[in-house]
Amino acid sequence: MPTCEICGMEAPILYECECGTKFCEECGDPKRKLCYDCLGWGDEEEDKWSEKEDYWEDEEEIEEDWEDYEDEDWDEEDLN
Repeated sequence: MPTCEICGMEAPILYECECGTKFCEECGDPKRKLCYDCLGWGDEEEDKWSEKEDYWEDEEEIEEDWEDYEDEDWDEEDLN
């Protein structure tokens, strides 16, 4: 059985990309004859990771603000 040049898995059918890479159905678009490298899927994954990193940075800032708030000394007079 032939082996996909992208994922390394054996597949019953391989397609040849315009760039010459042989890929399975999971690693590209057989109708357009483009592997995931030529489709730019790698760029999309990087964008998703950067969005997640931005989210976590925002969460860390919120946690730091909350810690500052918890550390403040409160007088009973301020509460009444």
